[in-house]
This record gives sequence, structure tokens and C-alpha cells, in this order.
Amino acid sequence: MGLSRSIRRLRLRLRQHGVRVLELHDQLQGQIAIEESYFLYTRAAGMKTIVEIGSFRGKSCTMLALGSAPDGHVTAIDPHLRSEGAGRTNYNAEDESAFHETMHRMDIADRVLHIVQTSHEAHHHWPKDKRIDFLWIDGDHSYEGLLTDLKDWAPLVRPGGLLAGHDYKHRDSVRQAWHDYFSVHPEWAPARFVRSIAWTTRKQ
Repeated sequence: MGLSRSIRRLRLRLRQHGVRVLELHDQLQGQIAIEESYFLYTRAAGMKTIVEIGSFRGKSCTMLALGSAPDGHVTAIDPHLRSEGAGRTNYNAEDESAFHETMHRMDIADRVLHIVQTSHEAHHHWPKDKRIDFLWIDGDHSYEGLLTDLKDWAPLVRPGGLLAGHDYKHRDSVRQAWHDYFSVHPEWAPARFVRSIAWTTRKQ
């Protein structure tokens, strides 16, 4: 382990819930940094209705579910498609199976509804009067994909609710879609950042 990562882990360990987050983070397979795990876990505190777009094998979903209110619930949406090159995608049963294994191993299966659809398909079935406390987006990273997610799901976040997206600092397409959406939606606060996460809150 490099010195920089060791220092980051030590800093996190000294924070409230830091030891718990590190224990969870080290057990689970996923592509989020330790600070991002901490963000999801702590920002989910008190949240009851959480939507996750892009679940992979359940790491971020676990952080959200275990960090949320005792009666909190996560709707995790992922079609479990993997790119096969040349513009082809195929369903990946291994990823879906691993997600369910994680939910049972972490004893949160009863707090998570897993929807194996695209986020756009799932959006059509979401009750339009049901507001979201925390929307976490880590799905389709293309410009069109993220912009569609924002158009579909961001209006469903309640005033005072939180919206966060992954890979803002890693993907030009993500940055552009984020900018193009929020530049014309003044009901959202200016973005803040944790590692590669961009996040904002809906104004009251």
C-alpha cells in the first residue's frame, strides 16, 4: 500500500464512522475510493428513499443502505449489461448474481429493491408523486446516457434532497452532461466534490 493511500485511510479512520466504513469498503468489490464510500455512508444518514442508478456488485448500495435511516430503503437499478466491443452489450449474469450475494452477505436484502432494467425503463414505473431523498448516479457514463438520467430522475428529488454522480473528474462526457443540465436548472445548489463525485442539493 502506498504512503498516500495509507495516510488517506488513517485520516478516514479518525473520523466518525470511519472505522466502520473502512471495514465495509475492504470487504466489497467495486470501483469507488474510500472517501467516496465514506461520503455515501454518511450522507445517507436519515435518508429513507434512496435511488441508485448503476449498482455493479453492490458496494455503493451497501454503503447507502447501511448508512441510511433504520427504515431506509434503496431502489438499485442496473440492467447488468457489459460492453462486448464494436458497440455490442450483453447481459452479465455474474454481476447480477454477485450483487444479490452481497445483499444477503451484508444482511440488507430486505432493504433493497433490485430492478434489472435500464434507468430510463425503470423511470416509467416510478410513482411520480414519490419523492427521492438521495439520488446516486453511477450508470451510463455517456453524455446522452447521463443527461437522460438527469432529465428523468433529478425532478423527482425532494427539496432539500441530495443528488450525487460518480466519475465527474474522470469522464469528459460526465462533466459536459452535468454542466448542460444544471446550468439551466437553478433550483439546484452549486456542485461540490469528493474525489470523483460531484454532488448537489435541491434548494428548499
